[in-house]
Amino acid sequence: MTTFLNRVILFIFFIITPVVHEVGAQASYVDQISLLNGKKKAVIPFRYVHNFIIIDVKLYGVVPVQFIFDTGAEHVIIFKREYTDMLSEPYDQRVPILGSDMSREVWALIMRNVMLEIKGLKPKPFDVLVLEDNYFNLDEMIGIPVCGLVGGGFFKQMVVNIDYKKQKIIIHDPKDFETPKGVTTVPIGIKSNKPYVLGEATLQDQTKVEVELLLDTGAGVPVLLHNNSHPSLHLPDQFIKGKLGMGLGGYLGGHIGRIKNMRIGDLDFPSVLVSFQDVDSTWLEDQNKYRNGIIGNDFLSRFNTWFSYLDGHMHLKPYKSKPEPFSMDRSGLVIFAFGDAFNQFVVKDVLDGSPAEKAGFKVNDVLLKVNGAAASLFTLDGINKVLQKKAGKKIRFKILRGDQELKKQIVLEDLI
Repeated sequence: MTTFLNRVILFIFFIITPVVHEVGAQASYVDQISLLNGKKKAVIPFRYVHNFIIIDVKLYGVVPVQFIFDTGAEHVIIFKREYTDMLSEPYDQRVPILGSDMSREVWALIMRNVMLEIKGLKPKPFDVLVLEDNYFNLDEMIGIPVCGLVGGGFFKQMVVNIDYKKQKIIIHDPKDFETPKGVTTVPIGIKSNKPYVLGEATLQDQTKVEVELLLDTGAGVPVLLHNNSHPSLHLPDQFIKGKLGMGLGGYLGGHIGRIKNMRIGDLDFPSVLVSFQDVDSTWLEDQNKYRNGIIGNDFLSRFNTWFSYLDGHMHLKPYKSKPEPFSMDRSGLVIFAFGDAFNQFVVKDVLDGSPAEKAGFKVNDVLLKVNGAAASLFTLDGINKVLQKKAGKKIRFKILRGDQELKKQIVLEDLI
């Protein structure tokens, strides 16, 4: 489960992902099957942090970094130019890119034949996109250093199995892959090396809408719907208005609410927590970009999941016999991590009318203690889990505001 706060913060990765999609650069040809080094399959371990798949990568075999595995992106992108500058390799060209909010043009540099070594795979050279400037403080938002992302197109010739429970990505040679028993198989479409699925959203007023959704492991939300992508999509009666994430032009506004049901294939998910956001109309006019929304990791992580790009299928095997409820934060705090070990925490935003606002929290308050324990003993994930406990739970804090230490108490409550 993830909190509303996590969604506010981690939705940023969804905003970054489309940046890569706008680039016309072509990666150097790589026979992806050769990544398996003659084996039928390979295993890539990952860490599941803040609802994101984090894998270990080495640049040129010497620079260890952490990347996000993102099926909603096509290319490999590096956020921090300092890592590629230190390699003293030339950049091939400078290209303009756009964020999903279409509000600001920025620039990326193409570096050819960068040797990428992903743990579990044979090292191979790839062309990568390097953001000219680091436009996001991603490390502080998820509590670990992240250098970039590997798009799903990296493995488009293979079958990709994401086992969230065992925290392993298993890459299969398709000619040796056999569909596992006990799975639900759903057809998917592939556009620009990204997987899409058709679903049926039942809104709170019983309106049923067929929706095309990007399967995006670079998004921490369960589901996002673009209000203006279909005439029948609309907000529920009860919702929270707030900041969904950060685009290249700044914070993006939107709403959080629940729909009655989301149906994917033969699987039903009641009371799904959904982010609602309008998308620029130019995206809706381009069939290669058009979609009604996204399915993110908070949804997909309920399954052992297989993406078979070549034959257009997704296989799902639920970890539990009954769907887990989609939970949300009950405090109204948006917290970032900072410091060398990312074990210091600061309030970046306070939701209007929330328990945190009622308790008197302010932006830039630094957490010193949480329920009597030093904040430095927590991870960012750990603190957010405390803030999603049941309604009525009292959470005690000691904070630093300027040079003054204060005590605060939040009584958690359902925000929707």
